Amino acid sequence: MKLLLAFVTLSLIAHNLCHSGEASVNTQTLSDISKKYKPQTIKILLHKDLSQAFLEAKGRYFVYNPENDFLLASGIYSKKQPILSQEAGLKWSELFPGISQIRLVPADFKSSILVNGIEYKGCVEIYDIKGKLHIINEIDIENYLRSVLSLQTFSEVDEEVMDALAIIARTKAYYLANKDSCLHWHVTSSEIDYQGSSLACQNPHISACIFRTRNMILTYQSAPFEASWTEDSGGKTASFSSIFRKNVTAPSGVDSPIASAQREDHNWSFTISKQQLAHLLEAKNIQALDLYQDPDSHKVYAIRYKDRGELKQMDFFTLQKKLGAKLKSNDFTIDVDEKIVRFTGYGKGHGVGLCLFSAICMAKNAKKTPEILSHFFPNTKLEHVERL
Repeated sequence: MKLLLAFVTLSLIAHNLCHSGEASVNTQTLSDISKKYKPQTIKILLHKDLSQAFLEAKGRYFVYNPENDFLLASGIYSKKQPILSQEAGLKWSELFPGISQIRLVPADFKSSILVNGIEYKGCVEIYDIKGKLHIINEIDIENYLRSVLSLQTFSEVDEEVMDALAIIARTKAYYLANKDSCLHWHVTSSEIDYQGSSLACQNPHISACIFRTRNMILTYQSAPFEASWTEDSGGKTASFSSIFRKNVTAPSGVDSPIASAQREDHNWSFTISKQQLAHLLEAKNIQALDLYQDPDSHKVYAIRYKDRGELKQMDFFTLQKKLGAKLKSNDFTIDVDEKIVRFTGYGKGHGVGLCLFSAICMAKNAKKTPEILSHFFPNTKLEHVERL
């Protein structure tokens, strides 16, 4: 109710000030209403180092200075104009003298913001850094989940598994949003393939699992962590730190008996010539090729190769991008002869976190979400939180 009254009050002020649909406020006395009573949010870097961008407010909006939360301008009608960096300040139709950052806030749930034609929920911040624009979307985590989970393809997935995936995604979002309070953004759009809100929740099952698990996360040692899932572990998962090579606190890997029993049925292999592999790795001549493996799970986290006497390394994820869909997982071995390299592996994915293949089988055997999660994330606790 307090938030609603704040919106109404500022809307009346905006209406009185802007007979033409837009107004500038020089008396910096009104603080940013979007920062009051707000849920947990996450900030995503959409663009950086842009000369200009097209910024559209659909519906009523407020423009604030994020440095001090004071109101700079407002509008009761939609506005679409390029935003530019100028020596005198940022310019979005009107000039904001001496201002190098603005925060665009929708005035109500019917309003939204578009950046270069893509629609986003929540607020958008624009920073002028050395004459280039950096654009950030701040969105509440529940709407963030609708966007990121909508990009995933799930087939024949039980409700218990969908709920587990929603909790895992929310756990990671809370971890990212709270690991460093000094960051201007928590993740980049390219890292998570973030597409805004226009494609969010075309799958009703995703909306349902987010609603059923709202405010539920896993904690490890009393904090959220880098939670994830993999399509098919091949029988054993690895810890996050061992594969992603990051010094983070997260649960250890576990045995997955269901995937282990089906391991031989989920094998794959392919061959590639040394010459072609050298081309993909941007090497002149591969003389030796070795694997770096996690000692517990035997998952590959990097390769080492000799290129004309020089030793080089490449992490698994970069190697997978270069080789494409043929390299299905990091559970593989190699056999090298004079001209050919043969890859033989099992399962699919990076082998960290929940094994989706096993979780689906567990749900079909009447296992519930908490039991599925506790198996793949040992020594964790399922908690309800609204904000950390």
